[in-house]
Amino acid sequence: MNTETHQCQNCKNPFTIEPEDSAFYERIKVPPPTFCPECRLIRRLSFHNVLNLYRRDCDLCGKKVVSRYSADKKYKVYCPHCWWSDKWDAMDYGRDYDFAKPFFEQFNELWHTVPLLGLSVDLNTALESPYVNDVGYAKDSYLIFTADTVERCMYGFMLVGSKDCVNSSFINACENSHDLFHCHKVYGGNYLLWTTNTNNSTFLWQCRNCQNCFGSANLRNKQYHFFNQPYGKEGYEQKIKEIDLGSYRIYERTKEDVRQHWLKYPVKTCWNGFSRDTTGLLVFQSRNCKECFEVSGVEDSKFVSYALVGPVKDCYDYTSWGKNAELLYECSVAGENISRVFFGEETGLGLRDSQYSKLNLNGSSDLFGCIGLRGKQFCVLNKQYAESEYKEIVARIIKQMREMPYQDRIGRVYRYGEFFPSELSPFAYNETLAYQFYPLTKEETLAKGFTWKEPEANEYAITMTAENLPDHVKDAPDSITNEIIKCLQCTRAYRIIPQELAFYRKMNVPLPRLCLMCRLQDKLKDQPNPTRYYRRVCQCAGESSSNGMYRNEVLHFHGASPCPNKFETSYAPDRPEIVYCEPCYQEEII
Repeated sequence: MNTETHQCQNCKNPFTIEPEDSAFYERIKVPPPTFCPECRLIRRLSFHNVLNLYRRDCDLCGKKVVSRYSADKKYKVYCPHCWWSDKWDAMDYGRDYDFAKPFFEQFNELWHTVPLLGLSVDLNTALESPYVNDVGYAKDSYLIFTADTVERCMYGFMLVGSKDCVNSSFINACENSHDLFHCHKVYGGNYLLWTTNTNNSTFLWQCRNCQNCFGSANLRNKQYHFFNQPYGKEGYEQKIKEIDLGSYRIYERTKEDVRQHWLKYPVKTCWNGFSRDTTGLLVFQSRNCKECFEVSGVEDSKFVSYALVGPVKDCYDYTSWGKNAELLYECSVAGENISRVFFGEETGLGLRDSQYSKLNLNGSSDLFGCIGLRGKQFCVLNKQYAESEYKEIVARIIKQMREMPYQDRIGRVYRYGEFFPSELSPFAYNETLAYQFYPLTKEETLAKGFTWKEPEANEYAITMTAENLPDHVKDAPDSITNEIIKCLQCTRAYRIIPQELAFYRKMNVPLPRLCLMCRLQDKLKDQPNPTRYYRRVCQCAGESSSNGMYRNEVLHFHGASPCPNKFETSYAPDRPEIVYCEPCYQEEII
């Protein structure tokens, strides 16, 4: 097999299908994709509303509940307590397949009929952490999103195996920390970025195996360092006492000083660890993974993202979850003991041998075009068949999908082998993760065939603006938890809950001035986008960086001449960081 070049039917750009890609498609008996990898990712993300929550009535118990579906969505939505109960049966919505209508049209009709899970959580999480979404095995947590096995965490996105962490995102095995971003095994940290195995430290960037350090970058196996300078224990503690981070004014000013200091040091081209034969960003404990990002424990896979809990094996075009997933193709939010599932959205928990699946779980298998089934087998559109009849009708449907494709509003064609058309998504583009990572204006969104949702009015009357919060956390009265606070950046309102106030007091950090969404967006916008890659030349000029800001500690392999190495990185050329190739970075840091 040779490398093939195709034109994406969405963006019209060329993309390649390598021989190993063709072998995978042949193995699972699906045709090659007609969308490029980036457009395929955007399409999957356009179904994934993680961060936007609304008030609406549960369509079973009638109670006013928190849901990721706004009240204007024309779907049947149950609260988690009702959805996970035995008060209803998805088989009651089964129907015959109509070979006179395109498959996606019939699936969309079923989607609007079968009850949907209002918050994507397991029942125990719903009982113990009712204000979270896209979360499993959470205890006593509040407003966290896309997380697994966490306790007493608040305000975060993509957390795994962590406890007592607040305002932190993309963290694993962290505890008793505040304001972390891309951190692993941190205890007692405050405003740490891209840092691992570190204790009792503040304002660190790209550090590893450190304790009692402040305001530093690229430290390895250090303690008592202040702005990259070594101090004795007593000298370090005296320097720390001089900076009272409980003051919002001092916290923000120090943060800006630290960030300017960090720019004097080189950064890695990409952050991968304990992996081999991989390409992409943030690939950990993995092997033979190509064009993957934000994954751990992944093997022999390609185009996988946000699979934070392994193992994951032999998967293509797979976004979010993991936890023993094998042979998945074009799936989003799918995982936990799942295998041979193609074109799945929010599905898993023991699911096997199924296609075009939504919310099917509990050991179900051999499903095609089904929604909400538990422990069922040999079903099409939620109707059960004998095994031989099931195989016959599925073969007929696949043939019909090839001969009678679905065409969306702007002319894109969806035959068998494509993920769900984006216009079937229950969510507007600006409600989903697609918008977070690939932002578009309203006009651009509509032109690309997506929908747009206008912001809803605040449900609560604002009683205080963020500008009027006390500067120091020690001056915040208990009554602050009764206030409805207007965000400093947008029109949204937020609250300080009692557990949160206690945490800020314990950590001596100021009250936040931004709502949760603005806090997350601020973290994401300042970091390299892992979905974008840029071809760059190493900025090591020989004895120093090419901009003259960093002086090399040792002579590198290229001597006094500029480094010739080229590489792909998520750091765009117009960013201010000094980007060294891996050999030059290792020479300086290790």
